[in-house]
Amino acid sequence: MVRPALAAGRALAVLDYFAAHPEQSYTLSELSDALDINLASLLSVLQALTDAGYLARHPRRKTYGLGMSVVAVGHAALTRHRVVDRARGELRSLAAASGAQYVVSAVAGDSIVILAVEGRGRAPDVWAGMRLPLLPPVGQVFLAWSGAGSGEIRRWLDRTSVGAPLTGHLDTAMAVVRERGWSANRDTLARRALGEALAQLADAPRSEELRSHVAQLVVSLGDDYELLTVEPGERYRLTTLSAPVFDQHGAVALALTATGLPEIDGVRVRELAGQLTVVAGVLGAEIGGRPPVLSAG
Repeated sequence: MVRPALAAGRALAVLDYFAAHPEQSYTLSELSDALDINLASLLSVLQALTDAGYLARHPRRKTYGLGMSVVAVGHAALTRHRVVDRARGELRSLAAASGAQYVVSAVAGDSIVILAVEGRGRAPDVWAGMRLPLLPPVGQVFLAWSGAGSGEIRRWLDRTSVGAPLTGHLDTAMAVVRERGWSANRDTLARRALGEALAQLADAPRSEELRSHVAQLVVSLGDDYELLTVEPGERYRLTTLSAPVFDQHGAVALALTATGLPEIDGVRVRELAGQLTVVAGVLGAEIGGRPPVLSAG
């Protein structure tokens, strides 16, 4: 196994931090504290990124912010992944009609990365550039079509010490997600606490204490996280409502998510879910996507 270069990892940590705080500027000391990288090592990384134009250093304040080279990389990425820009346009229309907030996200390693946010929901706690830990039960919309016993699901479960009860519930929940084609997650006290902890983690991404706290909160979401049945006459408070966009290999390339929703009844849940799945299907077709064919076993 190839060992990652330490300097490269530090550079990525810096860029990820600025991606989550695009309008902010920070001193060397502030970045060192936030990223838990010693001053000498961090200075060399910041110098290299500044020389290449990925960061810009204020001449008087001695602070660092995003540089112009990132714009070029962003445009190049959107040229290659035009579906993200198309998704933004479609979700902007849904947001204007519903008053909710809509999010485009993708999996990157052991995280879910927020790629774009459209509209304004109630008390939104997500933003473009934010990273969420891909820990059970978070991320079911990305994992549900992977197939029972797949290595991808096994790695997902192994990232935390889930017990048999939670694992059994996840099997049931992901089967429901596959059958109906979308995922709905309840708004609970544990989920609200998780949102607050994630906001804190964005400011101190290397904090082991915060990362441990987030992991505990994620697992505490438990078997009440996925809304398994939707009754027309019942009212629900949801934190997210998500649909997958499949790529040409049958993998989930993106998730389209409504968040910041008010309390709604079951009819409205299904209506919003239907809108999301239609948009997801259109976007998937544009990139030659297709849902995977899973064996009965």
